[in-house]
Amino acid sequence: MHKFKYIGTYLSPLLAIFSFQCSGYLAFTAIFILYVFIPLLENNLPKNTYNFNKIEKKLAKEDKYYDWVLYLLVPLHLYTGYVFLTTVNNPVLSTPDIIAHVLTMGTILGVNGINGGHELGHKTDQPFKLFLAHILLTSSMQNHFMTYHNSGHHRDVATPNDLTTAKKGDIFYVFAIKSQIGGYFKTWKLESEKLKIKGKSQLLNAMIIHTILPWSMLGAIYFFLGFKVALLYFLASVFGISILEAQNYFSHYGLTRKQKEDGTYENVKAIHSWNSDHILGRIILFELTRHSDHHYMGGKAYQILESKEESPMLPYGYPAMLILSYFPFLFRPIMEKQLNLYQLD
Repeated sequence: MHKFKYIGTYLSPLLAIFSFQCSGYLAFTAIFILYVFIPLLENNLPKNTYNFNKIEKKLAKEDKYYDWVLYLLVPLHLYTGYVFLTTVNNPVLSTPDIIAHVLTMGTILGVNGINGGHELGHKTDQPFKLFLAHILLTSSMQNHFMTYHNSGHHRDVATPNDLTTAKKGDIFYVFAIKSQIGGYFKTWKLESEKLKIKGKSQLLNAMIIHTILPWSMLGAIYFFLGFKVALLYFLASVFGISILEAQNYFSHYGLTRKQKEDGTYENVKAIHSWNSDHILGRIILFELTRHSDHHYMGGKAYQILESKEESPMLPYGYPAMLILSYFPFLFRPIMEKQLNLYQLD
Protein backbone atom coordinates (compact mmCIF):
# COMPACT_ATOMS: atom_id res chain seq x y z
CA MET A 1 0.00 0.00 0.00
CA HIS A 2 2.97 2.31 0.55
CA LYS A 3 3.26 3.02 -3.16
CA PHE A 4 -0.19 4.59 -3.35
CA LYS A 5 0.99 7.50 -1.22
CA TYR A 6 2.40 9.13 -4.35
CA ILE A 7 -1.13 9.80 -5.55
CA GLY A 8 -0.79 12.60 -3.01
CA THR A 9 1.23 14.53 -5.57
CA TYR A 10 -2.10 15.19 -7.34
CA LEU A 11 -3.30 17.12 -4.29
CA SER A 12 -1.78 20.40 -5.49
CA PRO A 13 -3.45 20.53 -8.93
CA LEU A 14 -6.77 19.29 -7.55
CA LEU A 15 -6.72 21.99 -4.88
CA ALA A 16 -5.87 24.53 -7.58
CA ILE A 17 -8.78 23.47 -9.78
CA PHE A 18 -11.12 23.82 -6.80
CA SER A 19 -9.71 27.24 -5.91
CA PHE A 20 -10.11 28.50 -9.47
CA GLN A 21 -13.83 27.83 -9.19
CA CYS A 22 -14.10 29.97 -6.06
CA SER A 23 -14.04 33.63 -5.19
CA GLY A 24 -13.38 35.60 -2.03
CA TYR A 25 -11.63 33.77 0.80
CA LEU A 26 -12.20 30.39 -0.82
CA ALA A 27 -10.06 31.42 -3.80
CA PHE A 28 -7.12 31.17 -1.39
CA THR A 29 -7.95 27.58 -0.40
CA ALA A 30 -4.96 26.02 -2.20
CA ILE A 31 -2.61 28.72 -0.92
CA PHE A 32 -3.73 28.20 2.67
CA ILE A 33 -3.47 24.40 2.54
CA LEU A 34 -0.14 24.27 0.68
CA TYR A 35 1.62 27.14 2.45
CA VAL A 36 0.13 27.02 5.95
CA PHE A 37 -1.62 23.75 6.75
CA ILE A 38 0.83 21.29 5.15
CA PRO A 39 4.04 22.90 6.49
CA LEU A 40 2.59 22.99 10.00
CA LEU A 41 1.17 19.48 9.76
CA GLU A 42 4.25 17.74 8.42
CA ASN A 43 6.52 19.34 10.99
CA ASN A 44 4.33 17.78 13.67
CA LEU A 45 4.29 14.34 12.08
CA PRO A 46 7.02 11.74 12.70
CA LYS A 47 9.78 11.65 10.11
CA ASN A 48 10.08 8.55 7.96
CA THR A 49 13.68 7.38 7.39
CA TYR A 50 12.78 3.92 6.10
CA ASN A 51 14.73 2.66 3.08
CA PHE A 52 13.72 -0.32 0.95
CA ASN A 53 15.66 -3.54 1.38
CA LYS A 54 17.24 -5.10 -1.72
CA ILE A 55 14.16 -7.12 -2.68
CA GLU A 56 11.77 -4.20 -2.15
CA LYS A 57 14.04 -1.91 -4.12
CA LYS A 58 14.18 -4.31 -7.06
CA LEU A 59 10.40 -4.72 -7.10
CA ALA A 60 9.80 -0.97 -6.85
CA LYS A 61 12.31 -0.22 -9.61
CA GLU A 62 10.54 -2.62 -11.98
CA ASP A 63 7.01 -1.53 -11.04
CA LYS A 64 5.53 0.59 -13.85
CA TYR A 65 2.97 2.03 -11.44
CA TYR A 66 5.48 4.69 -10.39
CA ASP A 67 5.96 5.75 -14.02
CA TRP A 68 2.22 6.04 -14.51
CA VAL A 69 1.95 8.36 -11.52
CA LEU A 70 4.28 10.68 -13.42
CA TYR A 71 2.59 10.16 -16.79
CA LEU A 72 -0.89 10.99 -15.48
CA LEU A 73 0.42 14.13 -13.82
CA VAL A 74 0.97 15.66 -17.27
CA PRO A 75 -2.67 15.78 -18.49
CA LEU A 76 -3.82 16.83 -15.01
CA HIS A 77 -1.24 19.62 -15.04
CA LEU A 78 -2.33 20.80 -18.49
CA TYR A 79 -5.98 20.73 -17.48
CA THR A 80 -5.15 22.80 -14.40
CA GLY A 81 -3.54 25.37 -16.67
CA TYR A 82 -6.60 25.37 -18.93
CA VAL A 83 -8.92 26.02 -15.96
CA PHE A 84 -6.66 28.87 -14.83
CA LEU A 85 -6.71 30.51 -18.28
CA THR A 86 -10.48 30.31 -18.62
CA THR A 87 -10.96 31.56 -15.06
CA VAL A 88 -8.74 34.66 -15.28
CA ASN A 89 -10.28 35.49 -18.66
CA ASN A 90 -13.36 36.61 -16.71
CA PRO A 91 -13.49 40.43 -17.08
CA VAL A 92 -15.26 40.97 -13.73
CA LEU A 93 -12.81 38.96 -11.62
CA SER A 94 -11.84 40.89 -8.49
CA THR A 95 -8.25 41.88 -7.76
CA PRO A 96 -7.95 39.60 -4.67
CA ASP A 97 -9.26 36.68 -6.74
CA ILE A 98 -6.72 37.41 -9.47
CA ILE A 99 -3.90 37.48 -6.90
CA ALA A 100 -5.09 34.18 -5.40
CA HIS A 101 -5.32 32.50 -8.81
CA VAL A 102 -1.92 33.75 -10.00
CA LEU A 103 -0.19 32.56 -6.82
CA THR A 104 -2.00 29.22 -7.03
CA MET A 105 -1.11 28.68 -10.69
CA GLY A 106 2.48 29.72 -10.00
CA THR A 107 2.65 27.10 -7.28
CA ILE A 108 1.43 24.44 -9.71
CA LEU A 109 3.98 25.51 -12.33
CA GLY A 110 6.78 25.32 -9.77
CA VAL A 111 5.76 22.21 -7.85
CA ASN A 112 4.26 20.05 -10.60
CA GLY A 113 5.54 21.64 -13.80
CA ILE A 114 9.21 22.12 -12.97
CA ASN A 115 9.58 19.39 -10.37
CA GLY A 116 7.70 16.86 -12.48
CA GLY A 117 9.80 17.90 -15.48
CA HIS A 118 12.88 17.51 -13.31
CA GLU A 119 12.06 13.91 -12.43
CA LEU A 120 11.20 12.97 -16.02
CA GLY A 121 14.10 14.96 -17.45
CA HIS A 122 16.70 12.85 -15.67
CA LYS A 123 15.68 9.86 -17.79
CA THR A 124 17.94 10.91 -20.66
CA ASP A 125 17.81 7.48 -22.32
CA GLN A 126 13.99 7.40 -22.47
CA PRO A 127 12.63 9.69 -25.24
CA PHE A 128 8.99 9.47 -24.12
CA LYS A 129 9.84 10.69 -20.63
CA LEU A 130 11.97 13.50 -22.07
CA PHE A 131 9.03 14.50 -24.29
CA LEU A 132 6.73 14.69 -21.27
CA ALA A 133 9.40 16.61 -19.36
CA HIS A 134 9.50 19.24 -22.09
CA ILE A 135 5.71 19.57 -22.02
CA LEU A 136 5.83 20.31 -18.31
CA LEU A 137 8.85 22.61 -18.58
CA THR A 138 7.36 24.52 -21.51
CA SER A 139 4.27 25.21 -19.44
CA SER A 140 6.58 26.62 -16.74
CA MET A 141 8.74 28.58 -19.22
CA GLN A 142 11.82 26.65 -18.08
CA ASN A 143 12.90 24.49 -21.03
CA HIS A 144 16.57 25.34 -20.52
CA PHE A 145 16.39 23.97 -16.97
CA MET A 146 16.91 20.36 -18.03
CA THR A 147 20.24 20.95 -19.77
CA TYR A 148 21.74 23.16 -17.09
CA HIS A 149 20.49 20.98 -14.26
CA ASN A 150 21.75 17.70 -15.72
CA SER A 151 24.99 18.92 -17.30
CA GLY A 152 25.88 21.85 -15.06
CA HIS A 153 24.35 21.66 -11.61
CA HIS A 154 24.95 17.94 -11.01
CA ARG A 155 28.55 18.28 -12.15
CA ASP A 156 29.44 21.51 -10.34
CA VAL A 157 27.19 21.41 -7.26
CA ALA A 158 28.69 22.87 -4.07
CA THR A 159 31.46 24.64 -5.99
CA PRO A 160 31.84 28.28 -7.12
CA ASN A 161 31.18 27.05 -10.69
CA ASP A 162 27.55 26.22 -9.92
CA LEU A 163 25.18 29.15 -10.22
CA THR A 164 22.48 27.20 -8.40
CA THR A 165 24.47 26.60 -5.22
CA ALA A 166 23.95 29.35 -2.66
CA LYS A 167 26.92 30.45 -0.60
CA LYS A 168 26.52 31.17 3.09
CA GLY A 169 25.15 34.67 3.46
CA ASP A 170 23.57 34.84 0.00
CA ILE A 171 20.23 36.64 -0.05
CA PHE A 172 17.56 34.65 -1.85
CA TYR A 173 16.36 37.37 -4.22
CA VAL A 174 19.87 38.20 -5.45
CA PHE A 175 20.68 34.51 -5.72
CA ALA A 176 17.49 33.75 -7.69
CA ILE A 177 18.14 36.44 -10.31
CA LYS A 178 21.78 35.37 -10.70
CA SER A 179 20.83 31.70 -10.89
CA GLN A 180 18.01 32.16 -13.38
CA ILE A 181 19.62 34.63 -15.78
CA GLY A 182 23.13 33.24 -15.43
CA GLY A 183 21.84 29.69 -15.81
CA TYR A 184 20.04 30.60 -19.04
CA PHE A 185 23.17 31.97 -20.70
CA LYS A 186 25.39 29.23 -19.31
CA THR A 187 23.05 26.69 -20.88
CA TRP A 188 23.70 28.28 -24.28
CA LYS A 189 27.41 27.72 -23.64
CA LEU A 190 26.92 24.12 -22.53
CA GLU A 191 24.88 23.28 -25.63
CA SER A 192 27.38 25.07 -27.86
CA GLU A 193 30.26 23.05 -26.40
CA LYS A 194 28.37 19.81 -27.06
CA LEU A 195 27.96 20.77 -30.73
CA LYS A 196 31.64 21.72 -31.08
CA ILE A 197 32.70 18.33 -29.73
CA LYS A 198 30.39 16.60 -32.22
CA GLY A 199 31.49 18.90 -35.07
CA LYS A 200 27.93 20.09 -35.72
CA SER A 201 26.53 23.47 -36.69
CA GLN A 202 25.61 25.97 -33.98
CA LEU A 203 22.27 26.33 -35.74
CA LEU A 204 21.41 23.02 -34.09
CA ASN A 205 21.82 24.50 -30.61
CA ALA A 206 18.96 23.11 -28.53
CA MET A 207 18.64 26.45 -26.76
CA ILE A 208 17.08 27.89 -29.89
CA ILE A 209 14.03 25.66 -29.55
CA HIS A 210 14.19 25.87 -25.73
CA THR A 211 13.81 29.63 -26.08
CA ILE A 212 11.19 29.59 -28.82
CA LEU A 213 8.84 27.04 -27.21
CA PRO A 214 7.85 28.86 -23.98
CA TRP A 215 7.55 32.25 -25.65
CA SER A 216 5.48 30.72 -28.46
CA MET A 217 3.17 29.28 -25.81
CA LEU A 218 2.83 32.70 -24.21
CA GLY A 219 2.27 34.23 -27.66
CA ALA A 220 -0.52 31.76 -28.33
CA ILE A 221 -2.20 32.70 -25.04
CA TYR A 222 -1.96 36.36 -26.05
CA PHE A 223 -3.35 35.65 -29.52
CA PHE A 224 -6.37 33.68 -28.33
CA LEU A 225 -7.10 35.22 -24.93
CA GLY A 226 -5.54 38.67 -24.97
CA PHE A 227 -2.86 40.65 -23.19
CA LYS A 228 -4.33 40.47 -19.68
CA VAL A 229 -4.48 36.66 -19.58
CA ALA A 230 -1.01 36.33 -21.12
CA LEU A 231 0.39 38.75 -18.53
CA LEU A 232 -1.22 36.87 -15.66
CA TYR A 233 0.15 33.55 -16.93
CA PHE A 234 3.60 35.12 -17.25
CA LEU A 235 3.39 36.39 -13.66
CA ALA A 236 2.34 32.92 -12.52
CA SER A 237 5.37 31.51 -14.34
CA VAL A 238 7.66 33.99 -12.59
CA PHE A 239 6.32 32.88 -9.22
CA GLY A 240 6.73 29.23 -10.25
CA ILE A 241 10.34 29.91 -11.23
CA SER A 242 10.91 31.55 -7.84
CA ILE A 243 9.79 28.28 -6.22
CA LEU A 244 12.42 26.42 -8.25
CA GLU A 245 15.08 28.90 -7.21
CA ALA A 246 14.00 28.73 -3.56
CA GLN A 247 14.50 24.97 -3.64
CA ASN A 248 17.90 25.47 -5.30
CA TYR A 249 18.71 28.05 -2.64
CA PHE A 250 18.08 26.03 0.49
CA SER A 251 18.99 22.54 -0.75
CA HIS A 252 22.73 23.35 -0.95
CA TYR A 253 22.95 26.53 1.12
CA GLY A 254 26.43 27.06 2.55
CA LEU A 255 27.71 23.64 1.52
CA THR A 256 31.03 23.41 -0.34
CA ARG A 257 33.21 20.69 -1.80
CA LYS A 258 36.92 20.83 -1.02
CA GLN A 259 39.23 21.88 -3.83
CA LYS A 260 42.17 19.57 -4.52
CA GLU A 261 45.73 20.62 -5.33
CA ASP A 262 45.19 20.12 -9.06
CA GLY A 263 42.31 22.61 -9.02
CA THR A 264 39.53 20.03 -9.31
CA TYR A 265 37.04 19.34 -6.56
CA GLU A 266 36.39 16.30 -4.41
CA ASN A 267 33.59 13.98 -5.50
CA VAL A 268 30.05 14.90 -4.50
CA LYS A 269 29.21 13.40 -1.12
CA ALA A 270 26.09 13.07 0.98
CA ILE A 271 27.21 16.08 3.06
CA HIS A 272 26.84 18.39 0.05
CA SER A 273 23.02 18.48 0.05
CA TRP A 274 20.43 19.36 2.66
CA ASN A 275 17.83 16.65 3.16
CA SER A 276 14.47 16.09 4.79
CA ASP A 277 12.59 12.96 5.80
CA HIS A 278 9.35 14.83 6.46
CA ILE A 279 6.76 12.65 4.79
CA LEU A 280 4.42 15.16 3.11
CA GLY A 281 7.20 17.00 1.31
CA ARG A 282 8.61 13.67 0.19
CA ILE A 283 5.30 12.70 -1.41
CA ILE A 284 4.43 16.03 -3.03
CA LEU A 285 7.92 16.49 -4.48
CA PHE A 286 8.62 12.94 -5.71
CA GLU A 287 11.23 12.32 -3.00
CA LEU A 288 13.32 15.33 -4.04
CA THR A 289 13.83 15.86 -0.33
CA ARG A 290 16.18 12.86 -0.29
CA HIS A 291 18.53 15.14 -2.11
CA SER A 292 21.88 13.58 -1.29
CA ASP A 293 20.93 10.26 -2.87
CA HIS A 294 19.52 12.12 -5.87
CA HIS A 295 22.90 13.79 -6.39
CA TYR A 296 24.71 10.50 -5.94
CA MET A 297 22.82 9.13 -8.96
CA GLY A 298 20.71 11.69 -10.81
CA GLY A 299 18.83 9.15 -12.89
CA LYS A 300 17.78 7.05 -9.89
CA ALA A 301 14.01 6.57 -9.83
CA TYR A 302 12.26 8.67 -7.21
CA GLN A 303 10.61 5.69 -5.47
CA ILE A 304 13.93 4.08 -4.50
CA LEU A 305 15.80 7.17 -3.31
CA GLU A 306 17.23 6.60 0.15
CA SER A 307 17.73 8.52 3.34
CA LYS A 308 21.45 8.78 4.12
CA GLU A 309 22.56 8.75 7.75
CA GLU A 310 25.51 11.02 7.00
CA SER A 311 23.37 13.63 5.18
CA PRO A 312 22.81 16.98 6.87
CA MET A 313 19.13 17.47 7.66
CA LEU A 314 17.05 20.61 7.32
CA PRO A 315 15.36 21.81 10.51
CA TYR A 316 11.96 21.76 8.79
CA GLY A 317 10.41 20.06 5.77
CA TYR A 318 10.80 21.35 2.23
CA PRO A 319 7.43 23.21 2.19
CA ALA A 320 8.37 25.19 5.31
CA MET A 321 11.90 25.85 4.06
CA LEU A 322 10.45 27.13 0.80
CA ILE A 323 8.46 29.77 2.69
CA LEU A 324 11.40 30.72 4.91
CA SER A 325 13.59 31.30 1.83
CA TYR A 326 11.49 34.35 0.96
CA PHE A 327 12.31 35.91 4.35
CA PRO A 328 16.10 36.31 4.67
CA PHE A 329 15.90 37.66 8.22
CA LEU A 330 14.32 34.34 9.28
CA PHE A 331 16.12 31.95 6.94
CA ARG A 332 19.74 32.97 7.48
CA PRO A 333 19.97 32.60 11.30
CA ILE A 334 18.11 29.28 11.14
CA MET A 335 20.47 27.87 8.52
CA GLU A 336 23.61 29.28 10.14
CA LYS A 337 22.60 27.42 13.29
CA GLN A 338 22.14 24.28 11.18
CA LEU A 339 25.56 24.69 9.54
CA ASN A 340 27.13 24.98 12.99
CA LEU A 341 25.20 21.94 14.21
CA TYR A 342 26.72 19.78 11.47
CA GLN A 343 30.08 21.56 11.71
CA LEU A 344 29.79 22.56 8.06
CA ASP A 345 30.48 26.24 8.63
